[in-house]
Amino acid sequence: MKFLYTTIYKALAFSVFLLLISAVAPAQRNTDSPYSQFGAGLIERGGFNGNYGMGGAGIAWRPYQYRPVVYDSLSRSNAKLNDRGTNYINPSNPASFSNISLTTFEAGLHNRNTQYTSNGQERAGSTTQLSHMSLGFPLGEKWGMAIGILPFSSVGYDYTFNSSVNSVNTNSSFEGSGGVNRVFVGTGVLLNKNFSLGVTSNFLFGNIKENRRIVFDNTNTEFFNTLDNSEIIVSDLSFDFGLQYFKDVNNKSRIILGLKVSPFEGINATENRYLRNYTGAVGLEDFRDTVFQSEDVRTSIPIRPTYGLGFAFEKKLNYIVFLDYTYQLMDQATRVSGILLSTNHSVNLGFEKYSKTSSFGSFLNKLGYRTGLLYNSSLLSIDGKDVEEIGISFGLSVPLRKTFSTLNFGLQMGRRGMDGNGLVQEDFFNFMFGVTINDKWFIQRKYD
Repeated sequence: MKFLYTTIYKALAFSVFLLLISAVAPAQRNTDSPYSQFGAGLIERGGFNGNYGMGGAGIAWRPYQYRPVVYDSLSRSNAKLNDRGTNYINPSNPASFSNISLTTFEAGLHNRNTQYTSNGQERAGSTTQLSHMSLGFPLGEKWGMAIGILPFSSVGYDYTFNSSVNSVNTNSSFEGSGGVNRVFVGTGVLLNKNFSLGVTSNFLFGNIKENRRIVFDNTNTEFFNTLDNSEIIVSDLSFDFGLQYFKDVNNKSRIILGLKVSPFEGINATENRYLRNYTGAVGLEDFRDTVFQSEDVRTSIPIRPTYGLGFAFEKKLNYIVFLDYTYQLMDQATRVSGILLSTNHSVNLGFEKYSKTSSFGSFLNKLGYRTGLLYNSSLLSIDGKDVEEIGISFGLSVPLRKTFSTLNFGLQMGRRGMDGNGLVQEDFFNFMFGVTINDKWFIQRKYD
């Protein structure tokens, strides 16, 4: 009992640490995509260190004794190390948490590089952020738990266009930043030798700031400039439910089926909005009057239930192949006419080649290799045109000497949208670096 109390106390301490980090995290721009101005922004789907290089796949990811090579004397003396496997935390399905057998700490950095093209004009953007931080640990032979923090969505855009009102030239500008973060606590339980069930509770928080301006030509003396400020403050709870079924085909291979349901019905938030007229330059506004003002108005960001199915075939201690399908029904109008958060079908295909368990041989054989494909049918619908996304990813896990831990590297390349029909084409090249530390942090002693 003392072991369980100690484990829970340490887990709570880590949770408080995550909440302290989230409390001081300011609104920031983690993307430059104009598509992020609708709904909650661009939804993050990359996953953690293991998922990233496999196209975000992971609903049916449940590695069988997956570990990097161990270089110490125990390995060279043929000691049996199969009682503990090296773990990755898989946020794609909470049912996988029952597979955690060592205390596992994960953290990562995410760098985005994007080329934007529209009507022959080009621009480039680059952002870097903490992609995730998480701690997972076993609570027994059939029970595991994970807690962590990661972005749920990102908002970041800045663009202008020129027009005229009553023959007076105007400059309209749109700028947004922020996003929604997610702190989660999840647990998974092995029901029997073939089934695992899991649930994750998520605390969603953050703010989305938007500035919309109409600035008239300097020669204008009839109209005031207009500034529309809004801030949406998010604070809500949600839940994810997961199931995994795994069955041996023979002694060397098995199949895994996964199911995940996220029964969202919108994200609760409050909105502050101020619509004011002014004269003077940007940043030196002389406000004349307030046209509209509202504070602490309850609102909801449109998000609808998501259903995911996953299939995996695993050659034990050798490789695994994934196929994930996710369906999200939206069809929600945004504040901009002609733009919908439309129904999206996502397909993720992933492959992972495990590292060798022997201490000897080529260094290349001791590495873990990952690759994957991703496809989203419609992130948005703009004037009836779907904004599709397609990409390819690669990953590499490098074992650390004399430990059960790894350094992880991932690349994603792809395209979002298209140049034409009023859309913007985004060619992205993203990089991820993460560390996964496995150790016996919580040890149940025979004698207390």
